[in-house]
Amino acid sequence: MTRQMTQTAKQELFAPIALFIALAIAAVIAFAPPAQGAVPPDIQNRINQTAANWRASAEQQRLISSDPNMAAITGAMNRKVYSSMIAQAVMDAISRNPANAAEATNVAFQAAPELKDDIVKNLSIAFPAMAATFAAPLPPVRAPPVVVAPAPQAPTAKPVADTDDDPLEGFNRLMFGLNDFLDTYILVPIAEVYRFIMPEPLRQMGRNFFENLNEPVVAINDLLQGDLENAGISVGRFVVNSTIGIFGFFEVAEEIDLQQHPADFGQTLHTYGLESGPYIVLPFFGPSTLRDSVGAGVDSFLNPLTYVLDFDTRMYLKASELVVKREEFLDEVEELKKGSVDYYAAMRSAWRQRRAQELRKGAPPEIENVDKLFEDVK
Repeated sequence: MTRQMTQTAKQELFAPIALFIALAIAAVIAFAPPAQGAVPPDIQNRINQTAANWRASAEQQRLISSDPNMAAITGAMNRKVYSSMIAQAVMDAISRNPANAAEATNVAFQAAPELKDDIVKNLSIAFPAMAATFAAPLPPVRAPPVVVAPAPQAPTAKPVADTDDDPLEGFNRLMFGLNDFLDTYILVPIAEVYRFIMPEPLRQMGRNFFENLNEPVVAINDLLQGDLENAGISVGRFVVNSTIGIFGFFEVAEEIDLQQHPADFGQTLHTYGLESGPYIVLPFFGPSTLRDSVGAGVDSFLNPLTYVLDFDTRMYLKASELVVKREEFLDEVEELKKGSVDYYAAMRSAWRQRRAQELRKGAPPEIENVDKLFEDVK
C-alpha cells in the first residue's frame, strides 16, 4: 500500500512538470518568427567569425615565431583547423537545405579566399562533386566585404532531413546551456570515474546489455513500419543475445549475420509522412524534434520492461544507461566542443546528420543531381 502511494505521488509530481514543459514549447512555437530563406544569418556569422579568428591567429603566430620552419608548420596546421571549421559551417547549411549549397560555399570563399583550396578539399570528402567542379586551377577571389551579399538562389533540391531551420533557437540555446552545465559538472565526472574504474571489455559489455534491452522496441517499430525482414532480425538478435550472449552482455547475434539497426517511433512516424516539426533541445534529454519527442514517449510505452519492472528499477536502469552512453562519447564530444566556434551550432549539425542517417535506414541521401548543387559556385 505504501509503495503504491509512493508511485502515485511520483506520478503526481511529474505530471505538472511535463505539462509545464509542453506549454512552454507550445508558447515558443506560437510566437516564433518565421524561418528565413537563403543561407541563415547564423551560418554566415559563423563563417565570417571563423575567418576573422584564423587571420588573427595567423598574425599572432607570425609575430611570435622566430623559426621559419616552425612558422610554416604551425601555419599549415592553422589552415587545416580553420578551413575544416568553415567547411563544417557550410555542411550545416547544406544539411538544413541542399539548395543553400552554392550560396553557402560562395560565402565561405568570400570570407576566406586564402583558404579556398583547403575548404574545397574538406567539402569534397562529403560531396565528391566538389572535386570535379574545382579540378581546374582556382581563380583568385576578392577579399570579403563587410556585409556578404546573397548569391542567386540555387536550384531546388530535396532536403537531407525534413528539419530545415531552428525557429526555437532562443529557447533551444537556453536549454542547451542548462544541459551543458549539468553535463559538464555532473554527468561527465561520473562518466570519467566509470571509465577509470571499468576496463574497456567490461564497458563494452555494458553497452551491449543496454542495446539488447532496446531490441523489443526496435522490433515493434519495424513491424509498425511494415519492415518484416528487420523485425525478424531484431527478434532474432534479442533471443540470441539474451540466451547465448548471457542477457545481452556479449554480442553474439552479429556473428551469425544478425546486424543491429535503429528503429524508433519517431522514425515510424517519419515513414508515414509526418513532418518532424522544429528542432528542439529538451531539458535533460537534449536534441530532438517535436515528432521525435512524441516518439520517445510512445517508445517508453512500447517497451515491455515498462510493464515488467517497477518504477524505481526502471529509473536505476535509465541512470546507468545514461552514464554508459555518455562515457562512450566522452572523447568525441570533447573534441567537438574544443574545435567549434559555436558549440551549439556544431552539436545541432552533428545531431541532424546522425538523425537523417537513421531516418534513411542506411540509404544514400535523398538528393537528386548532387553534381548540380555546386554549379553556381564562383
